[in-house]
Amino acid sequence: MKKQSKNLLLDRMHRGVVYTCMGLTLYGTYMLGVRVYRYFTVIKPARQAEELKMLEAGAAKQVASLDKAPTLTT
Repeated sequence: MKKQSKNLLLDRMHRGVVYTCMGLTLYGTYMLGVRVYRYFTVIKPARQAEELKMLEAGAAKQVASLDKAPTLTT
């Protein structure tokens, strides 16, 4: 009898760990999607606008140093 009880407990613990891993995977996928969406809708256009502004100002040498868009808070 104890062996069945022990197996039942281990099965429940394993199921809990599996559900936790599945939840973390779904949450991570969602967060990755949010970051990719933000990159294409906010960061990339801001970077392109800044590069265009710098090119129009005649500072073509400084364009290579522009590697980060400003951090935006939501």
